[in-house]
Amino acid sequence: MNHEDHNEFAETRSLSILVVEDNLVNQRLIMAALTRIGHKVDSAADGQIAVDKFKENTYDAILMDIMMPNMDGVTACKLIRELEQERNIPESDRIKIIAVTANPLEDDRDRFLEAGMDMMMNKPIDIKELQKMLYE
Repeated sequence: MNHEDHNEFAETRSLSILVVEDNLVNQRLIMAALTRIGHKVDSAADGQIAVDKFKENTYDAILMDIMMPNMDGVTACKLIRELEQERNIPESDRIKIIAVTANPLEDDRDRFLEAGMDMMMNKPIDIKELQKMLYE
């Protein structure tokens, strides 16, 4: 990331983001990019770990990989939305969950939105596009 890119992101507030990704290389790349532009980043290697971390921490957003071992991203998202309902969190204050997938199908977007995800982005992640999504 060059100096110009950093300045572009300097006027936005820092967010706490959970990166849920089973591929360690992808996880580290995403985390490094988000950290470089000033965000606080945590990680989870599968959906179950993400749900557990959501129970214990406060995040502004979750980047949720879809295809993972143990628990996929769609199931994890549904469980997180159920936890928010149990906590009586109004829909306007719920955490932003962005689906991340390498092989999107035409009907995936609808399926992800029905599961409670807010947005979808394809891999490899474009950090500038992600930054815009985080503040929408």
